[in-house]
Amino acid sequence: MTLQSPQPPDESREAAEAGLQLLAGLGRVRTATLLPAAPDDLRLVDPVQMYTVAPTGALTDARPVSWRYLVRHGDEPVALAETVRDASGAHVFGQLNYGPFVAGTAAALAAAGDAGGERPGDAEVRLLHVPAVHLIAVWLHADSADTLVPAAPAPSGIEAGRPYPAAQLLSLVAEFTPPTLTADDDRGGG
Repeated sequence: MTLQSPQPPDESREAAEAGLQLLAGLGRVRTATLLPAAPDDLRLVDPVQMYTVAPTGALTDARPVSWRYLVRHGDEPVALAETVRDASGAHVFGQLNYGPFVAGTAAALAAAGDAGGERPGDAEVRLLHVPAVHLIAVWLHADSADTLVPAAPAPSGIEAGRPYPAAQLLSLVAEFTPPTLTADDDRGGG
């Protein structure tokens, strides 16, 4: 499978670079991996468009919400920079994440590259976020079949770095979904 990585709009990349440089230059980035890095030593790599979906949704319901970039210091992934669209539609810096999904996303992208080489056809590389269950997965979107590679930390019962047929992983995700509370449900703690 040939993996295709769409390039983000220039405005998105510029916003991510400006946000990263500003935070790093102001000393607002205070993690063990980023402290030794000068702002000019940080590089944005592997831009991927992120989509979100409800835990009981289908991939056809997924909507693009942001562009996410790995931030590297040397060869090490040290953060994730994200751009979103503001009310006017312009790409703006959204956040800098240096939590556990940094290494997990880098590893899932590598695993997706390995998995992609084993299949025929073309696939577009995306990220899928299911916020309700704290799942991020690399999404290999293809006409023939979609594959999802969860990033660590993955929910219990889901193996990070393992390629899943999309329907299988979404079925597992749906099992984690809490029941929807109705207006007359007294379990809401009100």
